[in-house]
Amino acid sequence: MSSAGAIALTLRTPLDNPGAPDPICSQVLQRAIGDLDSQGYPAGMELFRQDASPGSIYFVETGLAKLTRYEENGSEFILDIRFPGSLLGSEAAIQKKPHPFSAVTATYCRLTRLSATRFLDLLGTELELGVYIHKVLSEEVFSQAARMSEIACLPARQRLEQLLWKIAEQTGQGPAIDSKLQLPVKYREAAQMLAITPTYLSRLFAELESEEIISRRNGWIIIRKPASLWHRVDL
Repeated sequence: MSSAGAIALTLRTPLDNPGAPDPICSQVLQRAIGDLDSQGYPAGMELFRQDASPGSIYFVETGLAKLTRYEENGSEFILDIRFPGSLLGSEAAIQKKPHPFSAVTATYCRLTRLSATRFLDLLGTELELGVYIHKVLSEEVFSQAARMSEIACLPARQRLEQLLWKIAEQTGQGPAIDSKLQLPVKYREAAQMLAITPTYLSRLFAELESEEIISRRNGWIIIRKPASLWHRVDL
């Protein structure tokens, strides 16, 4: 299996994906960002850096982004993966504090970008936008709480199955029989997210293969028995 990969299928927008936050309605988008169009960003593009002052906000239309944090001893940690419907950089802009993490595109993404200053101005004038922002941030708090609970309480295999389920939800096929996906982060980063070693991650993948829940071919992970993948039903 390749050590890195990107979702090769078209990713769902929030409107198509019932598990993602509701999208900003087109009228609010038009009022909020005017003639600013969404743009494509290649995988590996740094959108903002940890400890930098907030300059721009990014709305994820398609694709995945990863959040990373560095500590003084040089260690790097993957905090989370953000899916379509997410807002990147809004926390720092609202608090008017430096970014607590870096954001990097994990796959090819389509993002809508606006300045932090304009974003804050719009929060004071666009009620629908403000309600949407509150909803998105609340969803992220729930997601982070669930992830912390998974790391503290769940076996590593269930954590892996939950990750595969979430990634599969973002493909056009969903977690269906024979749906295909690739990890949107490097292999060691996926292990880090799951709080296990890369060696143990390889063992878990081998277990899933031996039970014919997944198969792997040419870097692809093929879900053979989606009903056998553990996943949270309340997120």
